[in-house]
Amino acid sequence: QLRAMLAVPYFEKALYEMPEDQVTVDSVLALADRVEADIQGGLSPRPLMSVPHILADEASCYYHGYVLAEMSVHHTRAYFKSKYGQLVDNKAIGKDLQESYWKPGNSEMFLDMVEKLTGRPLSADAWVAELNEPMDKLLESERKDYEEAIKAGPAIPPGTEPDLGMRIILAHGDEVIGDSADAGLTAACTKFKDWVSKTFPPK
Repeated sequence: QLRAMLAVPYFEKALYEMPEDQVTVDSVLALADRVEADIQGGLSPRPLMSVPHILADEASCYYHGYVLAEMSVHHTRAYFKSKYGQLVDNKAIGKDLQESYWKPGNSEMFLDMVEKLTGRPLSADAWVAELNEPMDKLLESERKDYEEAIKAGPAIPPGTEPDLGMRIILAHGDEVIGDSADAGLTAACTKFKDWVSKTFPPK
């Protein structure tokens, strides 16, 4: 997956560096095949020329943003793992993300936000480390996390009314089926579940 993602911006870079008098259908197709071979080790099951971002002018030189975003996920996750240990149901993480990533929005540069939160410039180290982790160690760590989560139990115990700090309306077009303002989210979800069962009975 990583190599397939990287192939797109590498192809775009090479394409825009190609002298204009050399840009032909055959040369572009050959370039795409060459990049796939260099980055992915062979022709890709998803050919580069089938990626819509390459074909649409409004999305040109855009795809590398997906690579950076995925890289920042692994980078940030590694930071939170080292800071808190536990990620699931950790309210502190939500607060950190809100203050450092969501509130600034487009008022700050992406790379600056990542470094401000994690204390390190964005790098692929965490992503590469995950890819290089032996399967047996990965399975063991995942099993450990799973067992710890089971032992800790759900953050919202069964039968407890969750408070999401918002009003949720479940509707079908103009028809309101459930409203958390009436009797809580659980009751609204129950009404919606019953509505689905009656409206779309199993065949």
